[in-house]
Amino acid sequence: MRRALCLLPLLLTVTSVHGDQPALNDSVGWHWYNEPQEEDEPELTTPAPAPAMTPSEQKAQLQQATKAALDTAILYPTPQNFKRYMTLQNFWTGKAGEFSQSAKQAMLMYPELDYNLKFSHYNGTVPAQLQADKAKAKDAIARLTTDHGLFFFYRGKEPRDSLLASLVKDFCAENGISLMAISVDGAISPTLPQSRTDTGQAQRMGIRYFPALFLVNPRDESYQPVAYGFITPDDLSKQFLNVATGFKPNF
Repeated sequence: MRRALCLLPLLLTVTSVHGDQPALNDSVGWHWYNEPQEEDEPELTTPAPAPAMTPSEQKAQLQQATKAALDTAILYPTPQNFKRYMTLQNFWTGKAGEFSQSAKQAMLMYPELDYNLKFSHYNGTVPAQLQADKAKAKDAIARLTTDHGLFFFYRGKEPRDSLLASLVKDFCAENGISLMAISVDGAISPTLPQSRTDTGQAQRMGIRYFPALFLVNPRDESYQPVAYGFITPDDLSKQFLNVATGFKPNF
């Protein structure tokens, strides 16, 4: 009884604080007090998407990964490291094959891109292509030499120049080109006995390298180089074609 009387002031205090609210029993009150409080969950935000990589950036990254895998497989040789390298290497091999096949498909869809239409790469067409090139060169020579002659500046004491003198003489005879041979060292080539000695023409024309072949128009005294150094008849024909077409690409 004395124990109950001692607890009465405490109960009255609790009652006065909470007023008319029902008191929680011990079991409920302590369970609620000890239970962990639920914290507010942080608001989930969608991560910003990584900026898209360009094809060039992707290629560079894959190349770097392939190189790193190769280096690792060499310095730390294990089956797993070699597998990773070969996996990447096989990826490139596959992509190369896909690229090659897409190129073949594109040639059918866009035939104007096909180099083979103008310049065949098949060996069987080589003779026909060479014949066509020679015909073009011959036409160019005929056009140019209607009003141009060929000046040949050479050194009679140089064996290489003397060898070229023979080729130039035959080339001009075959193509009906007027030839003026000029010795710049005073030695006349036996192949070109009608040669003249240089009396300042080379200097006035700014020629410093020999042998030299120049196209010259006697009407307006204009001139332009065709070749320097030793050259074969076939290449000389091509040079005439280049000059006639303004060095337009033929490939």
